Formats: sequence, C-alpha cells, structure tokens
Amino acid sequence: MSPIFREENQESTVKGSGNQPGERKLLEQSQNGDQKAYGVLVRQNQKKVFRFVYGILGNFDTAEDIVQEAFIKAWESIKSFRPGYAFYPWISTIARNLTYNWIHREERKESLEKLQDKGYDPESADLGPLEKLLDEEASKKLYQAILGLPVEFRTVFVMRQFEQMSYEDIASFLKIPPGTVDSRLHRARKMLMEALKDIL
Repeated sequence: MSPIFREENQESTVKGSGNQPGERKLLEQSQNGDQKAYGVLVRQNQKKVFRFVYGILGNFDTAEDIVQEAFIKAWESIKSFRPGYAFYPWISTIARNLTYNWIHREERKESLEKLQDKGYDPESADLGPLEKLLDEEASKKLYQAILGLPVEFRTVFVMRQFEQMSYEDIASFLKIPPGTVDSRLHRARKMLMEALKDIL
C-alpha cells in the first residue's frame, strides 16, 4: 500500500470537501504523479466519503476499508479524470460502486415482502419522531434499522438525511427520476418508523 494512504488513515480530524480552493490545481498535479497533491485531495474528501459509506453499511471497519480502496482506485485511474469536473462526485461514485459490490457479495438483505410479513404497514405513520433520531447518527438502533432497508431505499435515505443532498442531486447521482427519489425516501422513512416503533 502506498504511504500516502497510511498517512491519511492516521488523520484524526479531516475537514469535509466541497469545491475547495485550488482543487483544480491539485488534480492537475495529481495527474502528473504528485502524491502529495493527491494526499491533500484525500484529506479534503475522505471524511465525507466515509460518512456516506458508513451510513449505508453501518460497519466502521468495512467502511474504512472501502473508502481506502476507493481512494487507491481513484489514484490508479487519476489520469482518466476529466479536467474541469469536481473531484467528490467522482470519488463518491467509485466508493458507491465498491459499497454495492460488497453488499451484493456479503449481505443478505431482507426484501420488502419480508418486512411486510413482520408487520410493515405502508399506510402508517407520523414521521415527526424520526427526525428527532436523526440528531443521533451514531445510534446503534437507528443504524441497525437503516441496514434493514433494501439498498435502494437505504442509499436514498442516507444521501438525503446524512449528506443533505437535494432530490435533483440524488437523482443525478443514482441516475433515476426525481419522482423515484421522492417515492423511495417516503417508503424508507415509513419502513424505519415501523422498525423503530418500540423506541419512538
């Protein structure tokens, strides 16, 4: 493993990304083989990428491994990055694909039909109390409930509630219509309400 990634894993506080000043220059330098410049890009983006992956998986060690693999793959493919575009959407897409691959290999997800057998009622629901739980993202029960969602609902929920992405951005990221985003988010919230009804 390149020393650059070992160094990044040792960072205890990492600022989130966005369109950081100088990002274009850092990308140009990275494409020319500058590992230090790429290290700055890692520091600027890894916390946000980790939060996204961890929100879907709920497993710290696995999320950490996937995020590290995503940045390694991005480094290996950095020359193919298209100048003029932001880095985060690209790295988060790599991380998302790796996360989906892990889920398909390792996780047996409950279907919506199984949730209905357990008493899921698509018509139930006052969503108010759910919003209170969102202030405690690390809540074990909340993450367990999120992990019980089918991946298509889980991903939309994480993007909207944890990443604060707009419906349009989620739709563009997942390549689905905004109406589908709205529908999946609505169903995800109701399924979570049912899963968390004992503590709500």
